[in-house]
Parts: sequence; C-alpha cells; structure tokens
Amino acid sequence: MRKNTLAVLAVAVLGATAPAVAQADPDTKPLRDAVNRGEVLRYAQRLQAIGMANENQRSTASAGNFESLDYVVQELRDIGYNPTLVPYANTSAPNTWSERTPAVLETATKTYTPGLAGEIATMTWSTSGDINAQVIPVNRILIPPTGTADSQRSGCALADFPATVKDNIALVQRGGCTFIEKAVNARAAGAKAVLVMNEGQTGRTGSGSSATARFGSLPYPGLMAAGLSYAAGKELYDAAQLGPVNVHLKTDVNLNQRIDYDIIAETEGGDPNRMLMVGAHIDGVTAGPGINDDGSGTAMNLAIANQIKQLGVAPKYKIRFGWFSGEEQGLFGSQAYANQLNTLETSRFLGMLDYDMLASTNYIPFVYTDGTTSTPPSAEAVLGGNHSTFLQQNLGISSTPYIFDNRSDYAGFRTRGVPATGLYTGAETVKSAAQVAQWGGQAGIQADPCYHEWCDTVFNLSEYGMNNFTDALANGVWSFAGPGAIELPVRTDN
Repeated sequence: MRKNTLAVLAVAVLGATAPAVAQADPDTKPLRDAVNRGEVLRYAQRLQAIGMANENQRSTASAGNFESLDYVVQELRDIGYNPTLVPYANTSAPNTWSERTPAVLETATKTYTPGLAGEIATMTWSTSGDINAQVIPVNRILIPPTGTADSQRSGCALADFPATVKDNIALVQRGGCTFIEKAVNARAAGAKAVLVMNEGQTGRTGSGSSATARFGSLPYPGLMAAGLSYAAGKELYDAAQLGPVNVHLKTDVNLNQRIDYDIIAETEGGDPNRMLMVGAHIDGVTAGPGINDDGSGTAMNLAIANQIKQLGVAPKYKIRFGWFSGEEQGLFGSQAYANQLNTLETSRFLGMLDYDMLASTNYIPFVYTDGTTSTPPSAEAVLGGNHSTFLQQNLGISSTPYIFDNRSDYAGFRTRGVPATGLYTGAETVKSAAQVAQWGGQAGIQADPCYHEWCDTVFNLSEYGMNNFTDALANGVWSFAGPGAIELPVRTDN
C-alpha cells in the first residue's frame, strides 16, 4: 500500500440513474462461517515462503512477484476458477516510444500533410500499421462544435460506435472523456485504427494538443491511432455523409514497453450485466516479503473466492476478483486494468471493494468513504456503510472513516466512475492514546510496525485481523453480490 497520513477528498462521477434503495440486510452468515483464519494463514505462509526464496521480496517484475502470480493462478485453477493473466505496460519502466517516419493518410484524391503543424500526427504510444480501410464517423460528432472546449462526447460511450466500425477506421471528435476511453471503445468495437479529430473551438484546431504536443496516450496493447486537425476531420466527416470514404493509413513507430501482469478471476454464476469488483494487490516492496501489505488482502480474497465456490450457491451478481501488480510503484496494474475497460464494461460494475492491509498488529479500523452525508446516500456511502455497520454490530468496533486519497487500487476504478470502498487497518499512522482506548493496542507506535520493512512476515499479522476482518470482507462481498444482494444505483454507458 502506498499511503500518506493526510486523507484528501476526491470526487467520483458515478453516472447513477437511480438512487440506492434501502432494504433488509442479506444473510451472509454461511459465507462468513465458511471463511476461516487457518485458510487465510495458509495462503499467507505460502506467499512468505515465495518471498524468502526470492531475496525476501515480491516486488513487481521480480522473481518473487512472478512466482506469486503463478501460485495464485494455480490456487484459483485448483479451486475451480478460470483465471486470466492480464498484461499491462508498466509505465515506471524505461518504456520508449518515438515516431520513425511521419503518419500517412491518403484518399483517392488527397494526401494529408503530416506533423503537428499539418493535418495528421501519430498519437503517442500508437502501434505501427499499414492498412487500407473505410473511415467510419462515430455518433455525437458535432460540426460546428457548440459549448466550451472539452464538451463534445463523441466516442465516450461504446454505444457511439456503429457496427460498421469493425475492421475499419473509427473517426471520433476530441472532448468529453480521455483519449484512452475513446481508443479502448474503438478497439472494443473492432476498429483497426482510430482517428481523433480536434474539437474545433478556438485553440482546438490542430492535429495535436498544441503546436508541440501530440495527442496521447494509448494503453497496452493499443492500436493504430492518429490525431487530425479539425479541418481534416471535418473534411472526412462531410465526405462520409455522401458515401464510403476509403483511405490508406500508415503509422511507423519505435515502441518498447515492459509488460507486467494482473490476475482476474470471475465467479461462474451471477448476472454478468451487474458485477462486483473485489481487489487486492499481489506485489510488495523490495525491503521485505509484504505479508500484511498486501499478502493479507491477497490471502483473504483467495479464501473468500474458494469458499464461494465450496458453498455451491450462485451469487445474484457476478463477482470479479482482481490481484493487481505495480501497486507499490504507483497503482500501475489497477490503473492499466481500469483504463482498458470499455465504457459499457465500466457501467456494469456495481462497485469496487479494495482490500489492502487487513491485519495490522496495532490496527486502526479505517473504512474508505467519500465523506458525503446526503439523502439518499451515495453509492460509496452505502458500500462503506456496510463495512462500518458490520464492524459495529458484529465486532463491537466503531470504525473510523478514511476519506479517499486515491493512494490504493480503487483509484483507477473511481476515475472511470465506479463507486468504491474498502477496509484498511493502518500503515505508518501512529496510534494515539484515544485510539488505544477504543481498540486496544499500543500508543505511540504505528499501526503496522513493520510497514514496508523486512519484518512484514506472517509474524506481523494480527490474529484478530485475520479472524475478524475476514468476516467483514466476506460480509461485504456477499452483501452486494450474493443472494438477496443490496441494490446499488444502475449506471449507464454514456
């Protein structure tokens, strides 16, 4: 976990179309009873053995990290899941991108001028390619543009892309969402390439973000992509209204990216149109094996996934478990995973439960929250309230709110509009006398005395945390996805 002691409020755009509806709490006892400390400890012990056999660390791209990935994948397969290793470009590595030769865009009657001072410029992190295909304008291109800059939403929803985009070139207009979202939607729609025309307002007419900056950047595995001046985009758009526009598009780049991996596994049952994301990070720091941070989340989520399978009860909504790498470097794995989801996929997520550092020996029971107190409550207030209520009613613990500071794996999902919460038992925060009076422990000592140290081993795990906070996790997962699930706002692809 990458934490600081100052929690900063971050705002999530949830895109909700209906408020959360209050209802009776679902029965989560069968899953809570099935998950036990012994199983969690067994997984944690194996992660420690992996770390100790690999220079006492499991940091991303290390032998310990790759062996941890192998271990979790094999455990999931043995349980009965079909896990997927999801590659991503780790942006903390010395990745390189450069244009070898300028982009080429030609119609039967015109060759467009390349370069930032011209009509077409290759987007940063575009792949190389040489294709002949039809240019297909997507929905919500607005010529001339109206409103302020960044107000056009062409390509910001997967629904913007007509079926004819498949195996052709998508033409979208800048604005309304990130270039990544537009590119990912184009790729999901089957496009071979995407052309992003500038929006058209003052200062938004060239083939790049400025006279010296290209449009960028695209996620792994990317696709061919280039920016167009507003005038060039309008010309292609207008021509497409009269009939098919066939072009020759070529991009020629040097591209070198280091690839690391996340793990994704889904329940077999449950409505795939409404999914709950449950995450932990599988990497650690170089100083130690990282068993509380975040072997605890890795192990607890494995135990929950196993016991859901053993119960033989189909969840109401599909549960997607994620074990993300690159968290300690800057949330790279979870950010990359969230970014590569198209907008229809993100709209299907009920929420994201982030479980990072769950058995700190001098624990402080933090629950992530957006800090709102509106009526009806926000989706994040409902998600976080479930954890807080369970801790109070079942363990006699009054949790303390931790305002989102976007320093753990929930951040990328919130950026994409997915509501989130999580349980977190503290890192370097020094426990006060007042907190000791509430929860026990030792004043003047940080919540996890071995945070990011060599001693973050199984001996650094709170037995209470493994036994009781696992129940809170199981309750949260089953409350929002199990039979009789608490209903959260329905979100749309918009």
